[in-house]
Amino acid sequence: MAAATGASQVVARPAAREPPAARCATASSPRPSRGARDPPRPPPDGRPRRGTCVEERLRPVYLQVWLHRCVQIMLLPSEWCSELEKRTEVFSSKKNSMMGSGGFSSGSSEEDPSSDVTATSSKHYLCGYCAAFTNIAVTFPIQKVLFRQQLYGLKTKDAIHQLQKDGIRNLYRGILPPLMQKTTTLALMFGLYEDFSSLLHSHTTAPELLTRSMAAVLAGTTEAVLTPFERVQTLLQDYKHHDKFTNTYQAFKVLRVYGMREYYRGLVPILLRNGPSNVLFFGLRGPIKQCLPEATSYSTHLVNDFICGGLLGAMLGFLFFPMNVVKARMQAQIGGEFQSFSTVFVKIWLERDRKLINLFRGAHLNYHRSVLSWGIINATYEFLLKLL
Repeated sequence: MAAATGASQVVARPAAREPPAARCATASSPRPSRGARDPPRPPPDGRPRRGTCVEERLRPVYLQVWLHRCVQIMLLPSEWCSELEKRTEVFSSKKNSMMGSGGFSSGSSEEDPSSDVTATSSKHYLCGYCAAFTNIAVTFPIQKVLFRQQLYGLKTKDAIHQLQKDGIRNLYRGILPPLMQKTTTLALMFGLYEDFSSLLHSHTTAPELLTRSMAAVLAGTTEAVLTPFERVQTLLQDYKHHDKFTNTYQAFKVLRVYGMREYYRGLVPILLRNGPSNVLFFGLRGPIKQCLPEATSYSTHLVNDFICGGLLGAMLGFLFFPMNVVKARMQAQIGGEFQSFSTVFVKIWLERDRKLINLFRGAHLNYHRSVLSWGIINATYEFLLKLL
């Protein structure tokens, strides 16, 4: 009797040690070979390792085979088994898997979120670049008349008469620096604003209004890196320097003699202009467009974007006009003492008889130019953004 009891205990002992996953195996399955009993062991945390592109596409098949073999040889506990089953179901339900006609598809079966973010970010840079190029090609002659008024306090007729004396060959003289500067500046303005907004929104808990305002200031500050282009543009548009410089390269070469600091003469008014104007532009663009009649077609969207950009550009151009007057005076100088912003402003204020209306001489032309310029920029930017 004792022997029978001992025999029953010997028989029952393996059954007690049998893991739960073994119950999934069929009774009719033959005993696997030695090679099948040694599949690759999973990592300690139970998660499969990431592989190459082809291995990623084959992963559902790998998991099914691996799961079947591991269950047969009682290698995996029940929780690993259920986890692998869930992963197999997820990967099997993906679109564009390896079961497509003709084999694997040309692209990856899984969408990469980082590539989508990169594509969206680069789209804003490209649209800003193209919008600036269109604007400069159309409005450069108007900008040149305005510059003469800012620098010398001339009336509109006198400034136009000066350009007529210069001749048609000199009408687009100096367009290369603003073309290089404006295209790059607006590409950075729109692109960096979106990048900084996303970065601050994902890493801070501040209100959206604050993060977007900070992103606009950072974008405007970064634009100031391109101050040397504005510096050279000022020199090429000033008729007093027509005999000194024949092209952009020569102007850069002459300034190099005075050191790197000479390229950034007039940096302070540019910083005081860029940051606040960006905050107002990006902050008011949406509310102004919402006040306009609802657009029902591409053409009406284009008109609304033009009006919105034009109104904002005209308002900001008039508001920051004195900054540009001081900047033009500071950057027209080559060599010599670096005067502060306040010193130059006071000097201009005294030269113009301490009258505010004289300080804003040329502002009406700047208003009309800004309506056209920023209307073109905003409409072109939004139009290209919808196309891409």
